[in-house]
Amino acid sequence: MPARIPRLSTAILIAVVSILSACAAANPAVVEKLDDVTAVTVTRSRTPFIMSSDTLFDPKTPRDYVQIGAIEVNRMGTLKYYLWLGISDLDHYASVDRHPGGYESIVFTAGGEEFPLDVHGWTQEAIGISEPVYKKLFSSSVDAYYEVTLEHIQLLTAADGIKLRTSGPSPKEFILLYRQNTARDDLTEFVMTVLQ
Repeated sequence: MPARIPRLSTAILIAVVSILSACAAANPAVVEKLDDVTAVTVTRSRTPFIMSSDTLFDPKTPRDYVQIGAIEVNRMGTLKYYLWLGISDLDHYASVDRHPGGYESIVFTAGGEEFPLDVHGWTQEAIGISEPVYKKLFSSSVDAYYEVTLEHIQLLTAADGIKLRTSGPSPKEFILLYRQNTARDDLTEFVMTVLQ
């Protein structure tokens, strides 16, 4: 029997994220760590964005969520950038597929600009690291990694309207769940840090 996403109301989820963001305020906005297994340096922003496939609030209706976080992987001076998605997709849990459909190719819209992305891999090993970088909302969420440029990440810091659209026969559109100043500030700090 497929795993199910816990049926948390959006209000509870927002409260939990707000509390975690407040606790995170004592931690640095950018986290840098040496991966002891792969010998790469991994830099990430502290707080990922949370997007929802719904704009209407209904605490009784489960919904899909996507977390988005930026990652820099430094392998002996060779820098690569990725967007991590933590995907909590109800259709995926009702299917037998290993990965959620429609996420092989996605399109981000930020500040009126669209940039399409193809999945680079479904595990951290695909980007050359040995352990997850971000904590997922639910243990049943699926990881996906998309190679991007630093310019793509900068677009996400500057845009008010960030949207994500999946591909396939039944595409889904995700928007920011609520105004996420901590995630945006952390991403801005990430960009400033990796530009130094």
